[in-house]
Amino acid sequence: MKLRILLCAATAILVPSVCWSSEEYDPLLYPDLAQEEAVPLSEPRPYNESQTLALPKVMSDEDLNFENMDFDSLDAEPTPQKTSTEEVAQTPLPQTAPVASQTSQSQSATPPKVDKNKTLTDNLEAKSTSNEDSVVPVPKVEGTWLAKIKEPLLSESSSSEEPTAVAPNNEQGKVNLSSLMEKSKRTVKRSNASVFDISGAMLRMSFAQIDEALTRRGFRRTMQKMDIPNFIRWRNEDKCRASGVVGYERLENCVIQMAKKDGYQFIERATYSKFKTREEIEVRFTSTFTNNKAYRISYKSEAATNISGNSQKHIYLRNIKVYDFWKKINQKYGTPDNKDDVIWGLGGNKPYLQAGTGRLVLEDPMLRELDYTRMSREDQKFMNTDLYSF
Repeated sequence: MKLRILLCAATAILVPSVCWSSEEYDPLLYPDLAQEEAVPLSEPRPYNESQTLALPKVMSDEDLNFENMDFDSLDAEPTPQKTSTEEVAQTPLPQTAPVASQTSQSQSATPPKVDKNKTLTDNLEAKSTSNEDSVVPVPKVEGTWLAKIKEPLLSESSSSEEPTAVAPNNEQGKVNLSSLMEKSKRTVKRSNASVFDISGAMLRMSFAQIDEALTRRGFRRTMQKMDIPNFIRWRNEDKCRASGVVGYERLENCVIQMAKKDGYQFIERATYSKFKTREEIEVRFTSTFTNNKAYRISYKSEAATNISGNSQKHIYLRNIKVYDFWKKINQKYGTPDNKDDVIWGLGGNKPYLQAGTGRLVLEDPMLRELDYTRMSREDQKFMNTDLYSF
């Protein structure tokens, strides 16, 4: 085995390697040949006149005779022969092409004039006529996005009080815009004070709701007053005297017991205080004829008025507290409807909110008037006797 390996190694060293020239070529040096080689033999190769080799021409004696040769023709510029592709490119176009080019050149040379006083849709909708050459000729805009732009303008112009047909054409857009601005100025935006609250207490709330809302905000009830309508009180006094009750205290106790039994006694007023911040809220309620609802909520704070003194320090601290009070008023309730009296509300007999430095009043006069009306009707029913027969 070892002998066989030695013989193979010796023959490999002694016998020279055979060298031959490869028929392959570098595709980077011969790109034309590489392209031809890439085309399979089964497919027909494209014909190219530049690749055909012309046969060698044998020169005669006439070719070597330069005496009759015209040297002036050599200086002239050669005229290239037109190929098939060039002839197709230089074929004349139809008659419509130069007309279109002439119109485009005329438009580019003299750009159309646009009326700046008109809106975009008015300029686009204008049609060119023989007398008006300054209008931009455009196709119809029905069914396109330009028609959608026109729709709100038509609705505004039709709903506006001033007719746009009377105004000239160059001021139609201005008339629409001015009418909208005037309409917005005439529209008075007022606040609905019935949805306002003071520390969570709102109008037309019951006593239990008011007490729960203010207690949650850190207030404590310091005073509560019960009351009875006057005509009910006077009626019960007559009944108690007729039954033999004598004395002021006994008579008052009898009136209260009868009113409580009939359901006429109600909470007339309640006061809440927050001693840490020196704030106080007073709530007034209607009678049981309107279900004992809150119709007036008064707020008072001594934070801005309890600093006395005229020194720079006291004035500075007082101004800071006053500024902070009005800043929070503006953040919560917004701009007042009546800036002179600082009142928010719809006006008339409707709920309103009035503010001053360190105080707020939220009242519903309509609810209070309704309570008086129901009480007067009840009193008229009791006093309806046939005393007059004229």
